[in-house]
Amino acid sequence: MQSLPASGKYVKDELVAQCTANPARFEELVGELENMEGNAEEIAGALIEIITTLCSNNDTMTLKYICNCIVRKPATLDTLTLFCSPPTLLQPMCQLLDQWQEHEDQVENQPVYDEFGSVLLLVSTIRHRFDLDLTDLGALGSGSFVARYFGSACDSRGVDVLTAHENELLGGWIRGLFETEGINDELMSTCKPAEFHLLVATLFDQSVKACQARVLALDTLTGGFEYLLEPFLLPSLTAGLTWFAQKLWETKDPSPSIDTLIPALSTLIRPSSMSSDSAAMHSAVLAIVAGPLEEALTHAQRAHKLRVDISPLLETLSSHMQQNNRDSKAYSELETWAAAPRMGLQTALSNSINGLLLWCLTESSGATGSPPNYTHRLVRGCVQLLGARATLKVLVDELLNQISAGQEQSVDYLFDIIVSLVVAPQPNATSPRLTLKDVLRTQSQEANELLKTDADRARVIVRLDRRVEIFSAASAHDVGGGMAMEVGDGGGMVLNKAEGITTTDLDDVLKHTNERFGRGDFLGGAGGDGFMAMG
Repeated sequence: MQSLPASGKYVKDELVAQCTANPARFEELVGELENMEGNAEEIAGALIEIITTLCSNNDTMTLKYICNCIVRKPATLDTLTLFCSPPTLLQPMCQLLDQWQEHEDQVENQPVYDEFGSVLLLVSTIRHRFDLDLTDLGALGSGSFVARYFGSACDSRGVDVLTAHENELLGGWIRGLFETEGINDELMSTCKPAEFHLLVATLFDQSVKACQARVLALDTLTGGFEYLLEPFLLPSLTAGLTWFAQKLWETKDPSPSIDTLIPALSTLIRPSSMSSDSAAMHSAVLAIVAGPLEEALTHAQRAHKLRVDISPLLETLSSHMQQNNRDSKAYSELETWAAAPRMGLQTALSNSINGLLLWCLTESSGATGSPPNYTHRLVRGCVQLLGARATLKVLVDELLNQISAGQEQSVDYLFDIIVSLVVAPQPNATSPRLTLKDVLRTQSQEANELLKTDADRARVIVRLDRRVEIFSAASAHDVGGGMAMEVGDGGGMVLNKAEGITTTDLDDVLKHTNERFGRGDFLGGAGGDGFMAMG
């Protein structure tokens, strides 16, 4: 049983004061956030307020320390975002990056790169972990660094489209990395951190081309790239490694470019040694780029079957793939689903739903069963690859199968499961793609026509739409005079309306609310009696 720590209940303002007096207290609080001891809300509120205040005050030195603390424990972001939306956390940092101001008393430029990179890496981690788009980052103007970075930083540009200043900076970085000059303060003083991060993909492109043209030796190339593993430059690898992923898709067998790309990539993914600070940042970068890199390397491995230096890279990335909370599908995961017998993805989805149903039935019988191996990425993948209409058909087919088998309890549980899948939040709410809910609503409105050819399917579609509708209304809290959601003895959802409906049967509640939700005309039309009778 969980209980408060010996120190008792925290107060947010006191935590803010403690961190202000002693920044090291911040790292302690980040650790406590994962303990789930009853103080999570106060800790999260304090951390968010501190980050916002530091951004407002341009205290980038302290902010760097805090960003690094969170990046080392990315799982704490899941708890933080229970108490504020990711955009609320991101927007102050995005504004800081866009309006970056160097301190007047700044003597060296390496700390500026260090601080800028730490903030940028945390912003990138949050954006990746919660699959956010540019609109979630706040009102970004056309000249915004953040908008440009997340829009095109991983795309290289030809030297002919660079400005004279950018060409000068590019030449300086090439000389600094691959010639005897090294990365000195003079170079960094002429190149702002934002300019450097927007040049990284072009820097990689020009360097690799020079190696392929034998202007630059491979050892020199890999040796120069090792400089980028220093903590103050390491966040730039987020864009750089994404550029590598794009280039790997262009390789074919035979392709001489692969002889340059793989050794260079190995230097950046599997360095021989790193400091502890670099290792933490490196892990955070790999967690962001692991998905696209894994897919690109798998493609390269198939195109170049005789190469033995790709498998170690895939093994390194696999551990970082597990850190992702993102709703995207790993290439290997997609392959597994598509390999399911008969209909591939449809069969995989059907099997997954039946696994959830079996778990519900096992638990309701009083026995203890292991949770099924379920991921909502499968549902998302089906919607994206097959379309919402084909995905909904699989769900309705499963309901029809249970109804035809006369399994009343199974049908009730299965409706609950499928309603949950249909109303689950979309990762990109602004996407124009049709959702399961959109298609269900359309098919329900067209059910009169379907009733003539497939009455059973028409009834299930309308019944499912009713449940989705009432569930959505209950979740909104302000629809239907205040609805409370409870769990009935049978495990099914029970919606009790505050205005005198005392029934514990969901379908009875739906009947009472048909008129409120504008379904009276439909139900009273042709075939309406059939729908009213079905429950």
